[in-house]
Amino acid sequence: MNKKLTSMLALVLCMVMVLATLTACPSDKPVTPAEFKQATYNTYTGTMPSNWNELTYQDNNDTQIMNYISSAFFDYDYKFNGDKYLADGSINKDAIVEGGYTMNYSAATKLEDVTSTVDSKWGYTDAQKKNGGYAWKITLRNDLKWDDGTPITAADFVYSMKQQLDPDFMNSRANTYYDTLMLKGSREYYYAKTPATYETVGSQGYASNEEALEKGEIIYLDVWTFYGAEGYVDEKGNACPQWVAYNDKTVYNSAEAWADPTNKEIQDAFSGSDLWNTFFAVGAPGGYTGYVAVGGQYEGWLGLYRKNENMGWPWEKVGMYEVEGENAIVVCLDKQYSLLTKDGNLSVWAAYYMSSLPLVHKTKYEANKHEPATGTTLWTSTYNSSLDSTASWGPYKLAEFQVGAYYRLVKNENWYGWNMEEYKNQYNITSIYCRKIDESNTAWLEFLKGNLDNASLSSDNINDYKNSKYVQYTSTATGTFGVQLYSNLEVLKKSNNNNGILAIKEFRQAFNLGLDRTEIVEKIFPGTTIPVFGLVSSAYYYDIENSPTLDDAGVYRNTTIAKKGILRAYGFTENADGTWSSGTLKNLSLDDAYEALTGYDLALAKQRMQEAIDILLADPEHYGYDSTKGITLVYGSSVDTAKQRERCEYVQGVFNTLTEGTALEGKIKVEFDASAGEDWANAFRSGATQIGFGYGFSGNPFNPFDIVGSFVDPGDRLNYHSYWDGSKVDLTLTLPAGDYEGAGKTHTMSLQNWYFCLNGLAEKNDAPFKYNWAEGFAPAEARLTILSALEEQVLGESRSIMIIGESGGSFTGAKFSSFSETENTFMGFGGIRYLVVNYTDEEWTQYVADHNSNLEDEYKKSE
Repeated sequence: MNKKLTSMLALVLCMVMVLATLTACPSDKPVTPAEFKQATYNTYTGTMPSNWNELTYQDNNDTQIMNYISSAFFDYDYKFNGDKYLADGSINKDAIVEGGYTMNYSAATKLEDVTSTVDSKWGYTDAQKKNGGYAWKITLRNDLKWDDGTPITAADFVYSMKQQLDPDFMNSRANTYYDTLMLKGSREYYYAKTPATYETVGSQGYASNEEALEKGEIIYLDVWTFYGAEGYVDEKGNACPQWVAYNDKTVYNSAEAWADPTNKEIQDAFSGSDLWNTFFAVGAPGGYTGYVAVGGQYEGWLGLYRKNENMGWPWEKVGMYEVEGENAIVVCLDKQYSLLTKDGNLSVWAAYYMSSLPLVHKTKYEANKHEPATGTTLWTSTYNSSLDSTASWGPYKLAEFQVGAYYRLVKNENWYGWNMEEYKNQYNITSIYCRKIDESNTAWLEFLKGNLDNASLSSDNINDYKNSKYVQYTSTATGTFGVQLYSNLEVLKKSNNNNGILAIKEFRQAFNLGLDRTEIVEKIFPGTTIPVFGLVSSAYYYDIENSPTLDDAGVYRNTTIAKKGILRAYGFTENADGTWSSGTLKNLSLDDAYEALTGYDLALAKQRMQEAIDILLADPEHYGYDSTKGITLVYGSSVDTAKQRERCEYVQGVFNTLTEGTALEGKIKVEFDASAGEDWANAFRSGATQIGFGYGFSGNPFNPFDIVGSFVDPGDRLNYHSYWDGSKVDLTLTLPAGDYEGAGKTHTMSLQNWYFCLNGLAEKNDAPFKYNWAEGFAPAEARLTILSALEEQVLGESRSIMIIGESGGSFTGAKFSSFSETENTFMGFGGIRYLVVNYTDEEWTQYVADHNSNLEDEYKKSE
């Protein structure tokens, strides 16, 4: 699965976690004589959703409403030691098994592996049929309904997937199914009306544009996207094409010329020129030179032409269909998944990978289709973008929506969950009212007045409220953030900044070791961050299914293998007796050494800096270094703010300290540059900036094996350093003994190939070595060995330097109480699903009045 912020897995986790906490609601009549208080939940958002159409939504803001009006095939719940309910109908809180969880059927009633029995047309080999995990049959509940009472059947899911992949629409979220889930035939159907595609340079196996050109490829530029030139015509009335070959002798590379053909100066400058060289010389928006002349993908602006051999691919060849005579669907995949345990129960991955499939209300969806606008070719949809166009099959339905102002959701009386025992008396929120509040300070004041029921702990209020009994700290946040250092020597030497020293590994290591993460947390990122040292934070599980019974709780960072790898990466050495030493720290046990790790070692950092300087001065020509000039390192930022400039100044201070008393003392200048704006990521990837502070990764907490691809796979779209070709950097590793392919042997293969094998992607990517060491196909010890080795390699390169991690703190107002004070991996603190109502709406109004509409003192209480 993908690991990225905009990938399926980040989405699926978000939906699973939200649904796990938001999809349970009591029926209008309690199941016992006990009375449970109910109330309205008042919250806020800084950005209103633009749509909540799961086929096309743009970002996490758009999931606000979507997650309330959706449901799941499978659901997580607490694990109870004994009965879940007490005699009065309340939840038996004392029976919760700490750290435990259960997997339950929700909208589905059965999940079956049918790989061995599906039609031969799906092309599964005998080995695949024997191993299973490719084709899955999902049987649905018969009482599924839309909020208007319209029944939902298997046919609706098949219809919805067809709409998701419709080549007339090319919906943005289709990649979840053709690229991530790998539904058979889905990519071919999605591109069925596209004569050709333009694939990224990296995805076709090239390390750089230059390498592709040397191999006879022609590189094309998407001038519509890059220059905004869609619809432009020249003085002869010729329309500007979207993709233009780099050697096309026309003015296609000038949006200004196309927009204003009477501009003779621009016409003369570009007409008859070589697009590639002109592009390189003129640069991209913001004035960057050499912006795409080297390197990899650059968000699809450059591509290699690939003719579509599957034009007209029919829907019947897409691996999803309704089972005749049954309310069930079958999905046939190109990738193997372990959605059931050996005893036939739901595995944790069922809800993680197959939480649900696209579902739209057919009548409303058809009514909100719109033909292509003038000058465009794709259809669009306004489904789920307004009150009238919205349909719900979740516990809530949309009752009000005012653009730019607020929305309100109320219970969906037709939700199937009201008929299920497992959801009784768990959801006592009658409605959710969400206002748009732009400023965080405004929201905080509203919270103190009792007008909002939640708030965030931030650097503005942490000093007064960090010990509040109304604050809960989460340890399940996966986000890691840090510094990226650009090191492509070829580009650095052309930058005129005399900064080729960045290509020297020891220089980058010196900077890494010179970062005092504790100081950074206290001075630069106070509030809800903690120091981190690895690529993967302590919120990642390598074996979530068995975590309650494992000594390390199934957490990757707690494993012996991961601890050893990160200690080595930061300069520790293992002694013959198994103890660890670094500098003044001698003969520590593994756990003591890991506990002592700070990532900050000034003595070793200065040693590495001197080593880097010696390398630089020994061959200055190779690094393009002129000793008579200073070294400029450009610090890139998306915005020009005091906080960003403070971070830039901190980086400058680190270099000042490390070079004191050396030949480079006073010669390194860190220059602030926010000209890229929102395009900061591409500016960095091109080498226009060389330092990025705060760039990081998150998501996919139960699969740390996947996220490492963002660092070692040059074809990964989130890789900041695709020029460092992980397909050409070898790693030799001996795997532990066991009953799996390649066990106990010493293997030498590229970092990219190790990553492919680790995630079961080697065969799909036609890698040289095609081992499958994905989850379920190799033991945890082997997989951890590979992951730790890859992480150690990346940390040693010190291009991506993680420094802080999320440690979120949030307030729940006095109107409510969280169900549990102990955080559960899947259930959090119980969420809104289990939220306890302390005051009804009427009682809360009186409570706030009794406190003179000022809860400041109350929220400062620690007991």
